[in-house]
Amino acid sequence: MKITKTQMNQIKKFAYNYYKRLDQTHGVEHLERTVKLAIYLAKKEKANIQIVKLGAMLHQFHKRGPIKRFLEKIKVDKNLINQIIHCVDCSSMKNIHKAKSIEAKVVYDADKLQVVGPFGIMREISCDMVPRNMKFREALKHTRTIEQKCFATLQTKTAKKLAKQPHDYVVKFWKILDKWDKITF
Repeated sequence: MKITKTQMNQIKKFAYNYYKRLDQTHGVEHLERTVKLAIYLAKKEKANIQIVKLGAMLHQFHKRGPIKRFLEKIKVDKNLINQIIHCVDCSSMKNIHKAKSIEAKVVYDADKLQVVGPFGIMREISCDMVPRNMKFREALKHTRTIEQKCFATLQTKTAKKLAKQPHDYVVKFWKILDKWDKITF
């Protein structure tokens, strides 16, 4: 059930080619950060690192078909394909409740940790205003909501512990912003 070095290189190339076409907040840098976070969480949570790494690499694909066809084409074991697809399927907030494996929960957390804290709100506001074309106030409101939801839905003890201090900092930030926003001269 192991991935060969050749298969791993093919999967990396497949993923990188996809992420290169995405916006700056979901591109190659996001792919690499997600993989690093996922490996770190996998080690702490005693998850299968190979499955987590592959799930993290492919988590941004919105349709399972292309992933499944590609993995079958390069002859990845069917059981492993199913585990990777499960991680990808559960990487969204609307599907995380379907996660049956620690690996899927780790991949979810690796992605959502990037929306939490100072880095997360900067990334989310940038994404809201440029690719999503939101107005500034709308982006602020959305970012506040999504940061709180991502923090609240983290699945692993390790991710919750990692996110606590950055999230608490952002809670204070929003309070200060609200005060300044209400000032009238």
